[in-house]
Amino acid sequence: MNETNTLGNAGAADAPLAENQYVKELLDILKDNGRDPSGLAALINHVADMEGFVRQAEGKISDMKSQLDSMKEIQDHPIKATLQKTVKSLEAKIAEIKVQIAELKTNIIEGCKNAIIAFKEKGAAALDKLALFFHIKSGLQSMDKNIGVSIRMDDKAIDKIAVFSKEYHTTGRHLKNMGRVLVGKEPVDTVKASGKLAKVVSAPYRADRACLLSMKKAINKMIAKLDQLERSTAVKRDSRPAAKKPSLMEKLKDNKEFIRLKDLEKSVPERAKIQGLEV
Repeated sequence: MNETNTLGNAGAADAPLAENQYVKELLDILKDNGRDPSGLAALINHVADMEGFVRQAEGKISDMKSQLDSMKEIQDHPIKATLQKTVKSLEAKIAEIKVQIAELKTNIIEGCKNAIIAFKEKGAAALDKLALFFHIKSGLQSMDKNIGVSIRMDDKAIDKIAVFSKEYHTTGRHLKNMGRVLVGKEPVDTVKASGKLAKVVSAPYRADRACLLSMKKAINKMIAKLDQLERSTAVKRDSRPAAKKPSLMEKLKDNKEFIRLKDLEKSVPERAKIQGLEV
């Protein structure tokens, strides 16, 4: 096994986890020893899903940057600088998530490596404690918490933009109605939907929110799968045959045998004396 090449490939940011040598070897070991590999395979697939969501977010951010550059109506508007700052913030957030995913992949690979070593040293029984080799649950829970905070921030931003847009259009309606009244026309009560600018302003937050929601679902699935593996390990430990408790008759029999043995330990004269008394 070429460990240098394997670890080098594992450190590559774009290296698929399913193609890692340790991961493939452990999956083969599980199959060859009658163990269910679906739990490990599910973890690998969920990581791949998260990487896919990140790529989608990067693509949407790239599209937004192009859209901002092409919108003539905001070229000289202060909102453009604000949106550009928002996009940079989203790029930084996605970059941070990519680092966390890379750490997650490294920990999974290390867990596979340790499981393989344990199998070679202790045999197939080591595979029954597979969940114990993956120290990733706390990291996943931390990611889930941070992503939840980011989603709530996106929700608040989208709501604020919607309120601002409504107020903006309501003000515009009042001004137009004033003009209509002055020329003898009936005022209009209908409030227009959010305009193009409002959609552009909220687009970065909506794209980020969509990516984070998908990421959160994948993380929750991974945590659930780890819980399932841990329960499976606990069941295997608890399923060992317990020591059989002796029945009442067996206890009485053992007690009589104990008395007989103690009697045999006594000296012959002492037994004769006792027997003479009994007569």
